[in-house]
Amino acid sequence: MPSAQTILGEKPIFSEKRVLSAIADALSAIKSEDGLTWDDVAAVLGVSDVQAAKYFDGSAKINIIAFARAKREWNGRFTGAFDRLCVDSRPTIENGRSAESKVLKAALALSIALEDDDAVTPKEVRQNRATLENARDAIDGLLATLKPRDVA
Repeated sequence: MPSAQTILGEKPIFSEKRVLSAIADALSAIKSEDGLTWDDVAAVLGVSDVQAAKYFDGSAKINIIAFARAKREWNGRFTGAFDRLCVDSRPTIENGRSAESKVLKAALALSIALEDDDAVTPKEVRQNRATLENARDAIDGLLATLKPRDVA
């Protein structure tokens, strides 16, 4: 599943179908690349070969334990497309200029707080809480633009 543009382009829609497709595509690629059998994959996932086959064709939702086992075994190879879907479809990602402005507003607020006593007091944090939280969210959005790396 190709990663969609997130900052200037359209965001993918986070849907059940896309989640199941990302998981199915990852399992299919791993099975093929590693020369595994249905039984091999089922053993890693801790499910029957029939259930594993349902994950492969996207007709069943993977349970959290099977997901965790696959993540442990194959890491980014298994969750890479799913991770990108989660990041790319987030509604909080903003354009870079707006995010940078929010971060700089927080930096200014902290700088002003430091002027009188070289410390940022809890009172000053409370007074600037909204500005600081907006900056935190903007930084999270900027960090979300970094793509998860596949781990071999």
